[in-house]
Amino acid sequence: MASGNAYDPVFHDAFENLGDCPAGRQLTAEISYGPGGTGAVDVTEWANIWGRASLLEPPVAWPGIPVAPTFVDFDATTYIAAHFTVADGTPQTWMGWLAHTDYNYGRDLAVAISTACGDFNPPGSSCQVVAVSGQPLVPWTTNPASAFCPLTPGDYYLNLKAADPAAGCWPGPETCDVQVGNVYSAP
Repeated sequence: MASGNAYDPVFHDAFENLGDCPAGRQLTAEISYGPGGTGAVDVTEWANIWGRASLLEPPVAWPGIPVAPTFVDFDATTYIAAHFTVADGTPQTWMGWLAHTDYNYGRDLAVAISTACGDFNPPGSSCQVVAVSGQPLVPWTTNPASAFCPLTPGDYYLNLKAADPAAGCWPGPETCDVQVGNVYSAP
């Protein structure tokens, strides 16, 4: 821990920029990549979740790779705010979404893409959804003229939480696994 006024690059006040996020942000989660392993993952960055198919692989930046990680025992009382950057020069032909899978359903999810951490009510209605199993979670595009959530170069958060924290979990109360697949087209 930093002492006095000495600057410490790890233990300084704004390291995780938690001041920019509402209370309740989950920083790590148990994630399963199937044969790629299961373990604690830093869920503050998109790349750590959807940018690899194995815990042993280095993560790749947004939009990541086509992968469907499972949040093991998804916490209904917190939210995940996964930061990502749409780089300058990103072609305006990219599109995609996360898919709330049927086979590891868990619970209904409230999801939003916003420039603010923990913001579930961004200005555009196309950038938020309450989804049940099998539905796309906030379809996005880099084409600003589309009906999907438009992403222009800059920083964003994929904000994800239980739609109703009091609701039960399917298939039962023992665990609540939620699988969220990454689907995109970047020709």
